Amino acid sequence: MSVHIEVLVKLVLQLPPQKLLAQIPAEQRLAGLDRDQAVLALPMEALRALSDDYIRSPSPETQTEIQRRLAQNGHADPPSNGG
Repeated sequence: MSVHIEVLVKLVLQLPPQKLLAQIPAEQRLAGLDRDQAVLALPMEALRALSDDYIRSPSPETQTEIQRRLAQNGHADPPSNGG
């Protein structure tokens, strides 16, 4: 790698991740994620809007994490078993 590129890479890596990610379109940031990873990348507002059926569809670990986040943010009702 050339010295110029190495210096550029070092400078870029010093930026806060939020500034770097803000430059990349959302669909590119989420590219390559599986369904469980993608749902965990959703903002709280989107998690709150998910249907009970959708919340029950990912892996048990992901369901637990979604429910933990919802409870932590004042939405303590777990999905019902009946739909």
